[in-house]
Amino acid sequence: MSLSRRSLLGMGAAGVATAGLSLALPRRLDASDRKRPKNVIFCVADGMAIQTMSMADHFQKMTTGRPSYWRTLMNEEFAHTGLQETRSLNSLVTDSSAASSAWGSGRHIWNGQVNEFPDGTKLRTLVSLLTEAKVRCGVVTTTTVTHATPAGFAVNCTQRDLEGLIAERYLESGLDVLMGGGDKFFNPKVRKDGRDVYADFAKAGYTVVRTRHELLEQPGRRLLGVFSDGHTPFSVDRNNDPLLQMSVPSLAEMASAAIDRLKSGSNGFLLQIEGGRVDHGGHGNDLAALVYDQIAFEEAVKVAVDFALSNGETLVVITTDHACGGPSLNGAGHEYGDSAAGLRTLTGMKASYAEVWRAVGTPVTADKVRAGVKDKLGIELTTAEAEAVAQAAAAKSPFGIQEFYRSQGATLAMVLGNHSKVTWTSGNHTSEHCLVTAVGPWSERFFGLHANTAYFDWMLEAWDLKWTNPTMSYEEAVPFYDKLKEKLPPELIFLYADEDECGCGSDHSPWLASG
Repeated sequence: MSLSRRSLLGMGAAGVATAGLSLALPRRLDASDRKRPKNVIFCVADGMAIQTMSMADHFQKMTTGRPSYWRTLMNEEFAHTGLQETRSLNSLVTDSSAASSAWGSGRHIWNGQVNEFPDGTKLRTLVSLLTEAKVRCGVVTTTTVTHATPAGFAVNCTQRDLEGLIAERYLESGLDVLMGGGDKFFNPKVRKDGRDVYADFAKAGYTVVRTRHELLEQPGRRLLGVFSDGHTPFSVDRNNDPLLQMSVPSLAEMASAAIDRLKSGSNGFLLQIEGGRVDHGGHGNDLAALVYDQIAFEEAVKVAVDFALSNGETLVVITTDHACGGPSLNGAGHEYGDSAAGLRTLTGMKASYAEVWRAVGTPVTADKVRAGVKDKLGIELTTAEAEAVAQAAAAKSPFGIQEFYRSQGATLAMVLGNHSKVTWTSGNHTSEHCLVTAVGPWSERFFGLHANTAYFDWMLEAWDLKWTNPTMSYEEAVPFYDKLKEKLPPELIFLYADEDECGCGSDHSPWLASG
């Protein structure tokens, strides 16, 4: 089926529209408004709570004397800021695949699925529609490139954890540029089916690069860049390891390289830039991982906005898919005078929790916890604090009665909160409305409070396109979802799923345990 302008509707039969909150209506633009954007750059700080952005802003003012880039941008007359409602088809708390699919298909999706309903209905994606209209498209991320957020713009998949299958489907998606981690989903030496997906991309005309040097030096209009086995390193680890800095590009470098390769398209381009490991810092209750990746994300946002301001035809949207972890800097000490000193402990944190645990080793003892935390995070734990962490490592957490705080990482975060004054609500996603800032043509649309599903229509309209996907209500979806585990072939799970790669902390994949 060819794609027509403005009048084309999805041909699937529409079901009952999903019930939801009454949100602000999309703004309609008349002839007096600015011209349509030719390009759209969609920036996602995955899992960013507004408290995360706030702490990054406070920390940068504290250490550099300057506010964060996002804070600065929000005060510019050319920027417009609003909020986004992020629920999924089955929950007030979304996961990343449902959230990105809402942008990618204009429909609420069940957590864990990618542009599909539980009955198997596949929805047309933003990338499929735009590439058919000869618009160039790309995704760059600090997670595996096959992860939920980039996938949500481009492909259909029954289950987000089938990342090996998503790698294959990218070949058919029309994406011109893909960058991130995830070698194990492309490399024939690691994939269980032995397929060389790198070779498949090369045969399809992509330049394949594996290091920062290759990315910066090798030309190629179509490009696949994979820079780590799984997710790329947390920024706090990369910042403190010269070898990682040499081998793995920053998100800002990936963003710049992607724009350079996409900007020559005569019909414009769509680029998603994801700071995906902000979310993982939230899941891990890991303050240094969270804040330093937020700062790295905003450096990539600056690359996008600088291009937009010089180009004049580019809409940049900066947002998140959901919040995660509920981090907050708390009032502490007499008249809250100790709060700033608590946040300043970040200056001594030189590693993520993963590096702390590596330094601690096994078995976990209180003495080794104290030494590892001192070495990697610059904080002196008390004997009682270190003992609580050791007990949690032995599944005997003193906070075991509370499901959100009983894990080893959550217990470490809890005792570190005595020093940083930062505490967490959980290691899971949370339900609050999320910040969005937009720059460039049509950025006014993002002022106010809107559902995440509205963005699909707005992005298509930038190219004078319209598509209406089928709908499904929660009540209609439930019986199909209940049968989904039975319908998913075990061999598919065995070949393609990697349950360690999600990082989302949710129970969206109950069948993986048996796969």
